[in-house]
Amino acid sequence: MSEALNAEAVLASIVELRESIAESRKDTAELRESIAKQGKELRESIAEQGKELRASIAEQGKRIDKLVEEFAETRAELKENNRKLDENNHKLDENNHRVGDLTNKLGNLVEKIVLPGIVDKFNEKGFKFDTVSANVEFLNEKKNGKLAELDALLENGKFVIAVETKTELTIKDVNTYIKRLQALRKISRFKGKKIYGAFSTAIAEPKSINYALEKGFYVLQQPDVMAIRILDFPKGHSAKAW
Repeated sequence: MSEALNAEAVLASIVELRESIAESRKDTAELRESIAKQGKELRESIAEQGKELRASIAEQGKRIDKLVEEFAETRAELKENNRKLDENNHKLDENNHRVGDLTNKLGNLVEKIVLPGIVDKFNEKGFKFDTVSANVEFLNEKKNGKLAELDALLENGKFVIAVETKTELTIKDVNTYIKRLQALRKISRFKGKKIYGAFSTAIAEPKSINYALEKGFYVLQQPDVMAIRILDFPKGHSAKAW
């Protein structure tokens, strides 16, 4: 009887073991299937990410190529602009040289032709100037800068007339020249002398001429270099000594 029970128990254990093994095999199969599925999904994800990464790298490559191209174009434009700038600087130097030549020629014209005519006109009014200078510069007290610069200066023992030559006279020119004449008053050379201002102009608007006359400036008109005349002051106005 005991042996029969033992046989049944052993048989039951064997059956239970077989069921357990079958269950384990089933779990293993499911695990393998799950692993295979996850592996497939992972491979697909890696493949997709790789595809996107390659596309991004390709796009970045295109952008870099475009930036390189734009940089090359900008560099070429900069080189061309520098060339044009050098060319313009060269032209500017030439123009400055020409302006300097013209200025010198104008200075010579004022000194040799216009200035004698101006002196004659003022001497006709009784000034009798004995010193006449063209292109005069006065330094400040420290001798390190200009105090005033004049196109022409007429002097005698009592009077000084500072002449500014303008192709076209403006109101701004008049106001600027007032400050220059005020600066001349500080020069010891002119102590005790009356300082007058004068404009010699070929072209000027009546408004500018009247403004200069009202401010007490002599105005000399030059229809041409051989004909100079001193304009009359308007009623109620006369030459002003600075």
